Amino acid sequence: MWDAAGGGENLALKGTASASSVEQNLDRLAARHVNDGLMGTRWASGYSDDAWVQVRLAAPAKVAAVTLAWEGACATEYTVQTSRDGVNWRDVSAQRPDGCGTDVVRLTADEAVQYVRMQGVERRTTWGYSIYEMGVYGAPAS
Repeated sequence: MWDAAGGGENLALKGTASASSVEQNLDRLAARHVNDGLMGTRWASGYSDDAWVQVRLAAPAKVAAVTLAWEGACATEYTVQTSRDGVNWRDVSAQRPDGCGTDVVRLTADEAVQYVRMQGVERRTTWGYSIYEMGVYGAPAS
């Protein structure tokens, strides 16, 4: 998955994840699993179309790509958002994938950001969203 994003360092691994919700508040589905580097763990949201998961990067970076390794409960539609401060968000890519699997979302990397979010728009199932791993690739801002 990392090679598909153009290689380089996965900046999400050194970041901190948080989410709008966690399925049934189960610790095994907590947001911290979305960027732990392990494909055997996952984050799962509550059963809402507008659920989100985000990674606060360890340092501001220019993000060139985001990878999302979806479980069977994926999105019919979602946006990738970035933020400098975790308060003001910018939609940088709208996605309507054909099915579940791994999405590689390429971005223009025009400004340094510290937060990257998957903002759900519509779920593919009645369950919430479920992501094994979210990768964030780019270069730390100088």
